[in-house]
Amino acid sequence: MTGTREVFVHIAGCRWEDVKGTDHHLATALAAHLPVLWVDPPRPVGLTGRTATSTIRGLKDLSDVAPGITRLRVLSPPGFTRRGIRAVANRLLHNALRQSIFELKCRPFSVLVSSPMANFPDLDIPKVLYVTDDWLAGAYMMGLSRGSVYDNLLKNMACADLVMVVSPYLKSRLEAVGAEGTAIHILPNGCRTSTNHVDAQPHRRQIAAMVGQLNERIDFDVLEALQASGTPIEVVGPRTERDPETSDRLDRFLAAKNVTWLGQLSQSEVALFLEEVGVGLTPYNDSDFNRSSFPLKTLEYLAHGAPVVATDLPAVRWLDTDLVEIASGTTEFVRSVQSALSAPDTAVTHDMRRQFARQHSWDARAAQMLELIRRSNS
Repeated sequence: MTGTREVFVHIAGCRWEDVKGTDHHLATALAAHLPVLWVDPPRPVGLTGRTATSTIRGLKDLSDVAPGITRLRVLSPPGFTRRGIRAVANRLLHNALRQSIFELKCRPFSVLVSSPMANFPDLDIPKVLYVTDDWLAGAYMMGLSRGSVYDNLLKNMACADLVMVVSPYLKSRLEAVGAEGTAIHILPNGCRTSTNHVDAQPHRRQIAAMVGQLNERIDFDVLEALQASGTPIEVVGPRTERDPETSDRLDRFLAAKNVTWLGQLSQSEVALFLEEVGVGLTPYNDSDFNRSSFPLKTLEYLAHGAPVVATDLPAVRWLDTDLVEIASGTTEFVRSVQSALSAPDTAVTHDMRRQFARQHSWDARAAQMLELIRRSNS
């Protein structure tokens, strides 16, 4: 840990190969400033179909996964989310992290934890807790114990030099349960900016599009009403639901004649898709988890010049722009989508949306995070 090269340590809440969300986009943006050591959640010994030792040499594995990003994978006992085993898994991970820093001949600039179950390593550097969702409200969806998530959250808030959250509502939630005197900063999700040339006359298909994970967060009343109106809908993203009723409603919705499910696409494929959609949808139901969230898709639509219709949630209000149509209720949502599809679209409106999204890019978010860290360490 006495090397001359600085590295940003990111103990992530998901594995590198998982669906690309907040952790991935932020790490990629940070890597433009300094190298990132991405730390996967512990990988249990013994996996379905093959053992973890076939993919990890020994107890840990270091590999380059993207420009400026090195991934650390560590083996752990099965059941690492359970209290007793979690302590062992974290100890193994922290030991492997120290060894990796030594092998890479670098010194850590800061350590960021964005996992509901990970802990900070014992390193004398700025410690940042980045709460990307309401982990307490979403414990069930993540298959975790709410009590364990609560205990771990309080522990990490007490240890952190900086606590950051993605939305104002989530800030208020943590202030109600968090460590006394802990300062909480808002660092919302960002977006990847589109570099495609804007045509003089945009060519968009007359479809409504929804991009993202398909699960219990969706407002199915809104989607089913939109489908019943005959509006062509195209859906991109994996199914990640756990609730049987949600599965049934998803089955029926995706099987409808005017709904096309394209499954999970690559980032480049999603970008091309969004360049031609008629309107982007952010149809989230009103829950504590969703009120605390900051949907990635809303800014992604705008970054590609598409109009957006969203249900009424605090994060949408925070954006404070009339470029996103906020719909209160099912009838208003359907009417707003149909209005967006029928309204004339020009290069000027496309450019306005793209320019607005650039103000909220992941590059801007990474720069803001680094500035907060440097100020806290001065």
